[in-house]
Amino acid sequence: MNKLTLISAISATLLLSGCDFFKKKKEESSSALSEWSCTNPTNIDQIQKYLKDQYLQTVSSGLANSGYEADQALLQKINNGLKFEIKNVRTITEDPSKTNQLECESQLVVQFPKGLQQRAENAYSENSSNCHDEGCEGEGEGSYQSLREYIEATESKLVLNNDQLKGKFNYNIVKTDKEGLTLDVLNQEAVVNGVVFVATKAVQYAAYVAENKKIKESEQSSQIENAEQTELAQKAMDIRKKELDDDKLKQVDRLNQAWDKLTDEQKAQLQQDQSEWFEKRDVDCRVISQKYVGQISENERETYQSQYNYWDDAMRQQNKDMEYSKCFNKRTAERSVYLNNLFN
Repeated sequence: MNKLTLISAISATLLLSGCDFFKKKKEESSSALSEWSCTNPTNIDQIQKYLKDQYLQTVSSGLANSGYEADQALLQKINNGLKFEIKNVRTITEDPSKTNQLECESQLVVQFPKGLQQRAENAYSENSSNCHDEGCEGEGEGSYQSLREYIEATESKLVLNNDQLKGKFNYNIVKTDKEGLTLDVLNQEAVVNGVVFVATKAVQYAAYVAENKKIKESEQSSQIENAEQTELAQKAMDIRKKELDDDKLKQVDRLNQAWDKLTDEQKAQLQQDQSEWFEKRDVDCRVISQKYVGQISENERETYQSQYNYWDDAMRQQNKDMEYSKCFNKRTAERSVYLNNLFN
């Protein structure tokens, strides 16, 4: 009986995201096959067993490194029930007796336990929801609406339907002087990794649900806290606004009193200067009020401004109005002092 070396394209670990999920590598293994034939039942049984073993190794490694807890009872059920079947084998080589390489083409069909595909779809949706919320980019899971769409969006032309995954499976049997027969397996990695992907989603479904529950609870807690802090920020702002509005009335009254104390001759002398001062005060204060509160040093911010991270657009506009009022009050008070001292 000749020895057959299996050169597989199975990757050592499962890649669970993006285009890299179906990246092709090669490793070597060996198994005894019966004869120089693409369709020999014993050969096919050996290859099917080898593929199942590769799946078991890959899914175990992938789950160990995924960071999610897996349903071990379900995993055992899946592993026990999975069937790798090589079907529709066709020998492409026209005359096997005149060549050292026998080209074989077939279909690899993997049968899942009933209902597993739907569970995996539900898990995919749970796992992808965060990605959609965060606006994931690229060609990873978040780019596809369903697990089936993601699996089938590869160059390997996989088909996932009715708890079955199907894909093209080619292999070459080669005669060599030293090893006897060698088997070059060309493209089974996509199918095996696809099976691993489906199984992984299914056994991690509960973990995804639990994770999303925690995220929602955290979001709700954050929303409540944010609402409370926003309400506090508004109260602090309204109190300070009332103080500024009251001070504004006082400063305007004092300025009017200072002006009324002037004689008609003094008023006429200062009329143009007073008009220019009014315009300069208003323009300067509008400019100053545009300054973003984040640009104000922490020791210069008022108490109400320490809550600016919780402001909405209306509150930010209110702060601009208040900054204008501060400037208005300060400049008006200075003008009152100036007028009172001008002719004394």
